[in-house]
Amino acid sequence: MLIFHSPAASGQRKNDPDKRNVVAPSLRVGRVLMGISLVVILSLLLSIHLFPERVSLQVGDVSPVEIRAHRTVRYVDVVATERLREEAAASVGKVYSTVPRAAAQAREDLASIFNVLRRARVDPDLYSLAAKIDYVRKNLRPDLSAVLQDESLRPLLMADARTFGRIESYAMTLIQRICSTEIRDDTDDVKMARSEFRRRLLEYLGNTVYSTAAADVGSNLIRPNRLYDPQATEKVKERERQRVPPKHAQIFRGEVIISKNERVTPEHLDKFTALGLRHPRADYVSMTCIAVLVAIAVVFAIAYISRYHAHIYASTKLLGLLALIVVLSVLGLKLGGTALGLNLSGAQSGYFAMIWIATAGMLVATLVSPQIAILVVALLATTSQLAMAQELRWSVAALICGFVSAYVVSDIRHRSDLMTAALVVSLTNLGMVWLIGRISGDPLNELLEGSGWAVAGGIGSVGLLWLGTAALEKPFGITTHNRLLELADTNNPILKRLLMEAPGTYSHSVFVGNIAAAAAEVIGADPLLVRVAAYYHDVGKMKRPHFFVENQHVENIHDRLNPSLSALVIRSHIKDGLELAKEYKLPPLLCELIAQHHGTSVVRYFYQQAAEESDNNSALLEQQFRYEGVKPQSKEAALLMLADSVEAASRSLSKPTLGRIEDMVDKIIGERLSDGQLDESDLTFKDISRIRDSFVRTLTSMMHARIEYPEPGSVEAKKAIADGSVDKESSEGTSESEETKKGRSEVTTG
Repeated sequence: MLIFHSPAASGQRKNDPDKRNVVAPSLRVGRVLMGISLVVILSLLLSIHLFPERVSLQVGDVSPVEIRAHRTVRYVDVVATERLREEAAASVGKVYSTVPRAAAQAREDLASIFNVLRRARVDPDLYSLAAKIDYVRKNLRPDLSAVLQDESLRPLLMADARTFGRIESYAMTLIQRICSTEIRDDTDDVKMARSEFRRRLLEYLGNTVYSTAAADVGSNLIRPNRLYDPQATEKVKERERQRVPPKHAQIFRGEVIISKNERVTPEHLDKFTALGLRHPRADYVSMTCIAVLVAIAVVFAIAYISRYHAHIYASTKLLGLLALIVVLSVLGLKLGGTALGLNLSGAQSGYFAMIWIATAGMLVATLVSPQIAILVVALLATTSQLAMAQELRWSVAALICGFVSAYVVSDIRHRSDLMTAALVVSLTNLGMVWLIGRISGDPLNELLEGSGWAVAGGIGSVGLLWLGTAALEKPFGITTHNRLLELADTNNPILKRLLMEAPGTYSHSVFVGNIAAAAAEVIGADPLLVRVAAYYHDVGKMKRPHFFVENQHVENIHDRLNPSLSALVIRSHIKDGLELAKEYKLPPLLCELIAQHHGTSVVRYFYQQAAEESDNNSALLEQQFRYEGVKPQSKEAALLMLADSVEAASRSLSKPTLGRIEDMVDKIIGERLSDGQLDESDLTFKDISRIRDSFVRTLTSMMHARIEYPEPGSVEAKKAIADGSVDKESSEGTSESEETKKGRSEVTTG
């Protein structure tokens, strides 16, 4: 039994040894390519550490050892070169673009203002000062009018002609001169130029109200004639940077690159790179040996799977899932610490290996097979630890923890069992840390540190299991027990709808689930899968609930239909059920069981009616009354078929004694066997015998037949009480009318 059921993991699928190695040539090529790819990927991952004297220190780290140069080398000092280049770039001034005709434009604007002022001064129609100011504003460009204040215009309009002429002449010359100098837009140049214009104008004309007004008018026309160009500036800086040649330095053999406990700086990293310590050349001999070791492990695993788990070997998808889990676990083992920013010591790497190997074992046991999980754990624990040159004790610890992890997730039935699994894995990790640590003589502080890793690792492994199954079950078409537990919740919309629209079918489905699950426990099938499948196997009846006897309360609608039409309606609930399953996104595995739960059996009751009416018992007529489904392909599907028929027939027993129940169960199982409905289900005769006994026990306890007492006070009652024969009548055989009722009930309940 499994934590998460899947066709691959259950072991209940067809596994004919005669067809074990029958694989299409294209699939053989695909498996070969998959195997080669797996060997290459694992070899590369397990060889990452095979670089001589690799230095993985980063800026800010404290070096745990002294590092010396093993050879003399001349190299580019990147830090020094970059410093010189930044100094060259900083020496470059800002680049400005020139505003065309800036001085001429300022002179023209000032001339325009004085021209309008002159016209306003001499216009005889403008009697008041306000009218003159209004005239000026109307005859100037809006941008010029906006910068002029009335207080500045009044003195210029009121000045005598000689003063006005002097002001105009000098202001025009001065603004041309000042605007011809450099005035930048990102400095105080504009402010300074306006101040200079005002100062020189007042100095020449005297500090009068007229010169002050002219200074106000002219200074507002002074604008920047140099605009800062950041792109051009950056281009010049980059050109200056490129002109600086690389700064070379030399390291001599034996020179101390970094001392013990010294903090790493960028200069140290440059030296590590120059010496090849950060990216050393690989040890190709060791890499080849690791590749051979990995290839042996992969070939052995493939041979084992093809021989003892042919149903998994026949599925490229499941083989791909297995390979993906192995690759992800090795990837986490090799790169997980780096990804988390952890500089792992030897012992910490061992703890990390325990976490990832245990996770791999749980995922394989969950999604593929517990037996294969044991194989994967064993191969990972030995191969990865040998390739990483770890101590033997970590291989042993990872092996045992992986075995325990795969075992504890093999029979999880409830969500709370995940917490139990986390506790068991944590305690196992903790026990291995202390047991192996004491044997190796580890100090107490290391054992306490290892204890923290052990507990965190147990919780983390189960957390990774939950994430992994959630991420992988849908893409690979696997129905896990976690998903089945969700579907078993009666608050699911489709089950709530079934209860409301077809309450009799809902009750029937629950009873079928109880009967089938009890039998599944006996024969080693998956009880949770068959129970959940029973809940959903008749959802198709919701489309026409009153055509099925368990939902009929007044009359049987089939009494008004001919047998062929009745059989057609009965058989359609399979197709309707599959449509609803697709609508509610039920897993493919449940859809298979819905499609198979009647197989190709005959709608017996209506077939017999049709045969009697036509006096024709030909095979052609029988074929017309058969379901167009698939015979059960697994033990669970066969159990669902038998439990469905048995529960339906049991409803017709008015006096359900043990003998009658046994006869009814034997008859139904015998009919399914003789009709060949169980031929493809992998059920053995021993399984069928156990199923029969389980059905009888469950039905007897569910129906709890009661004694039919005679009327109190009658002679027969007294005699019966006296001689103890009160149950004689309840043990008699089923009457003819009961047989008819059983046939009708078995058919119309689907």
